[in-house]
Amino acid sequence: MKQYKINVFGLILMLLMAGMACSLTSPTPASWSRTPTAEARAATNTAIALTQQAALEHAESLGTPTADFTKEQTFTPTYEPTDAIDGPWLVYPGGEIGTLFAYDLEADQTIEINLPEPIYTADLVRGLSPDGETLIIRAGSPLNLDELALYQIDLPSAEIIQISPLLSLTLQRKIVNAVGSRAFETLQAVTRTEGLAWSPNGRYLAFTGALDNQSSDLYIYDTMNDRVERLNGLYSQNGVPYWSPGSNFLISLEFGEFDQEDGSWHALNVTGIQVPGFNDQNTLYFPDSESQGEVFVGWLNSQTFISYSLTPSGLETLRQVNIEKEEVTVIFRGSFGEVGFDPYTKTIAFIVGNNNSAPNEMVAGIYLLKPGSTAYNLQRAGDWESCVWDSGGMFVVSQSQGVLLIHPDGGDVFLADEGGVNLSPTGNWMVGWGDGVKGAVGARLYQSSSSRPLQELSDIAIKNVFWQPDSKGFFLFGEEALYHLEFPALNPQKIREGFSKDDLIDFIWVE
Repeated sequence: MKQYKINVFGLILMLLMAGMACSLTSPTPASWSRTPTAEARAATNTAIALTQQAALEHAESLGTPTADFTKEQTFTPTYEPTDAIDGPWLVYPGGEIGTLFAYDLEADQTIEINLPEPIYTADLVRGLSPDGETLIIRAGSPLNLDELALYQIDLPSAEIIQISPLLSLTLQRKIVNAVGSRAFETLQAVTRTEGLAWSPNGRYLAFTGALDNQSSDLYIYDTMNDRVERLNGLYSQNGVPYWSPGSNFLISLEFGEFDQEDGSWHALNVTGIQVPGFNDQNTLYFPDSESQGEVFVGWLNSQTFISYSLTPSGLETLRQVNIEKEEVTVIFRGSFGEVGFDPYTKTIAFIVGNNNSAPNEMVAGIYLLKPGSTAYNLQRAGDWESCVWDSGGMFVVSQSQGVLLIHPDGGDVFLADEGGVNLSPTGNWMVGWGDGVKGAVGARLYQSSSSRPLQELSDIAIKNVFWQPDSKGFFLFGEEALYHLEFPALNPQKIREGFSKDDLIDFIWVE
């Protein structure tokens, strides 16, 4: 998994310039319900009430109408859909900063969704509920009161509903007025790419916010009771929520201060809290001393997850952690490359590179580790660059010469000169693609068991491929346009153009 860093000095400069011309605007807060069962939750409600009252007084001082502090639609859709547009929708970012598009394949219609700028597009994947029916995403600037918030997108109406602001009024004022550095660190913590996590049962959305303290805390949005609750309140920053398969345990990570020189955090502590109740928080393990963040890979069973540390020298210490016994077992000690995890067979694939093979007395290559085994099985030697699990049923491992697809049982097929490969959900087909820098230009169709292409699909530089859930077609993204191809003809049909040449688009399906 990749971590994204924010340039603190660039952000501060931007905010200083904007702060000269901007002021706090009238609020559009969410509705909140009292939860008196814990001190932290009671404090949350008090803080929110004070924030809302201060915001109301601010609005009244400007002569604006009195705000209604209930959950409300805050943005008007620009498209009025018809009854024929009933999804599923392919949702993706537009070329504009504050725009998403939802494309109904059957109706061949596109809905434009406008949100406050910027949209945190990494949430397209993390903010989609397990049943694929609810999409919640972060958007908005901290310069405008309550604009930086969680928003729910309802389709096909394109109605945008604010669930909760992410910053307190006090922090927003400090950011606008560039007071100190703590508020900017908290803003970075609140907007990290791993900031959202749905419980597998679809009831709770965990997120990081700063509505009570000067630092980020862990919160949940309870969709059943339509309320937000704070789960912890510490001086350290909290983030990276991660649920157990049974939705009964929530993992998170505590960070120390942000290092402005190298643009990184210091990971302090991995904790777990039981659900429901949210009142039994325990330390599960302390990360490596140089860890800048912990990556949670997957679950071996309902009690045991896999993680590793991100350090300046690379990925370190692949481990498994039992949350019931609070026991940590090291799977692989030392440095390694990227990791893929098959959630079905529980097989792990990881890269050992030339620079870290000697200390472990191993050959550089891609290794498989079966559940319950301690033997690292070399799948294929070589210097590999990336390793991911494709839900079509194989590990996708790439290098400059092409892409290797590995079955969990150990069988593999190598596709030469491909920069990337995406499998159909049924696992019967593959599309290989490249942009000329990584892989040969164009896109090609394969059967999943063959290295010989069946058909040339496109001769333009392709950056991404995304399959329909029914495997009857797919989308190609390349040369600033989005194309749809459907079996049996597989003729490219342009859906939208005008993207930036630097765009790397995430796609999701919303039911």
